[in-house]
Amino acid sequence: MLTTLKRLLGGERASPPARQAGQALGGGLVAAREEDIQRFLDAACRADEHNQAPWVLRDEARIETLRRALEFTLHRGLWLQREAQGVSHWQGRLLALRHADGPPLGMLLACRPDDEAAWQLRFFFIEPEWQGSGHGARLLMAARQSLSGSPLQARLPVSCKAAIHSLEAAGFQRMHIDATQVASFEAPAEWH
Repeated sequence: MLTTLKRLLGGERASPPARQAGQALGGGLVAAREEDIQRFLDAACRADEHNQAPWVLRDEARIETLRRALEFTLHRGLWLQREAQGVSHWQGRLLALRHADGPPLGMLLACRPDDEAAWQLRFFFIEPEWQGSGHGARLLMAARQSLSGSPLQARLPVSCKAAIHSLEAAGFQRMHIDATQVASFEAPAEWH
C-alpha cells in the first residue's frame, strides 16, 4: 500500500513493463507466434516448388523436421545447423512483420553461430496478397534495425527477382554470384 501511495504521489516511478512476446522490435517486426509457423512452412513449400527455397521440402518427413527446428528456434532462440558429421546450435530468431495484432504480412528466419558473426537471413517472404506493396523492403529494413550491431547476409537464387529488389531497396549490396546462380548480399551493421 505504501508503495502504491508513493507511486501516486510521484515519490517512486513505476518500472516500465517488460517487452512481451509479439511486441514490436522495430518497424512492426515482432517475435513470431506458434501459429505463424504453418505460414512459414507454406511459404517455404511454395518457394521449393520453384527451386527457390534453402530446403528441399518435397515430403512430409522433411517438412516436419523443419517444423520442429522452427519450433525450437521460436522457443529456445537456437537454430539447429547441420555441420560436417553433427549439428551445431546457432543463435536463431523467427520474426514476423505485423500490423497491430493481425496475421503476419511476412516473416524471416535469421541465424548466426555466435555474437561476433553476421546474422544470416536463411529465408524470408511476404504473403502473396501483400506482395508488390513494398513490404519486402520494409521487412528487411526492420530486420536491419532489430538485429543491429552486426552485418546481415543473405543468399538466394538470381531467379528470386522480387526478393532481390527488396534486398537492394533495404540497403543490401550484391557481393557476388556463384556458379550455381546463387547471389550473395550483405548489409552493414547498423547502430542505434
